[in-house]
Amino acid sequence: MTELYAAKIETALKSFITDHRGTLTREQAISTILENWFASHGYLPPQQEGRRPEDLDASNDD
Repeated sequence: MTELYAAKIETALKSFITDHRGTLTREQAISTILENWFASHGYLPPQQEGRRPEDLDASNDD
């Protein structure tokens, strides 16, 4: 990533975190941004919730 591109991304990320003050860490902000982008572009169904692979067992089979 070029330095200019990295600076623009960092500025946008800081603005996003500022707009959501008190609710987002840097990692949560990145995750939220990616989830929203994937959902809006059809890669992830909106509001999809799932279980982590390590939390799966026969008791939660649907």
